[in-house]
Amino acid sequence: MDRAGQLRNVAFGGSWSEQIAGREELLHALETLKRAARRAALHDPREDIDVGLALDLASRDHPKGAMLRAAWARGAAIAAPGSRVAELGRVAGLLAEAYRGRL
Repeated sequence: MDRAGQLRNVAFGGSWSEQIAGREELLHALETLKRAARRAALHDPREDIDVGLALDLASRDHPKGAMLRAAWARGAAIAAPGSRVAELGRVAGLLAEAYRGRL
């Protein structure tokens, strides 16, 4: 059973149990983006569906989510591996920074 399923079965869990699952999912998404940025010199993050899903989740509630999604797409298209890694790392960091106080 996944973590959300476990928390759903907590007696009298209330909204806090859903919040825990949501925070854990967001933390996982942010880590997925950071890992994709680090690996971008050798692996194209545009080809990884998990990275796309993580980007969707991390940018959904971000006030500048659309801009950061566009920045990620531009960064992923950079031909020079070092520059691609740096730009994707920068964007992943900006997404993570916005959620730092909430996680």
